[in-house]
Amino acid sequence: MTKSHLIPIADICSVHQVEIRWMEKLKDYGLVRIIVEAETLYLPEEELKNLERILMFKNELGINLAGIETIIQLLERLELAQQRVATLENQLKRFQ
Repeated sequence: MTKSHLIPIADICSVHQVEIRWMEKLKDYGLVRIIVEAETLYLPEEELKNLERILMFKNELGINLAGIETIIQLLERLELAQQRVATLENQLKRFQ
């Protein structure tokens, strides 16, 4: 992954007014992927959408990390269920 696709965690923390330790907690909970290069923490660009969702849960809804983790797990399960339903509907259409 090139450095142009990595965003320094310090920059993200400055813009969103969160502590680096909070970002590390997100990593510990498995909510975001953080990359360490040359003792600097980076967030891969593709993680930005996920981080923005997490920040919305935290800032606008006041949900703690455990709650955010639960919500994200439920949303992932819902997405998988929706994909399975779409697959089954397509299979059913072939038999009709």
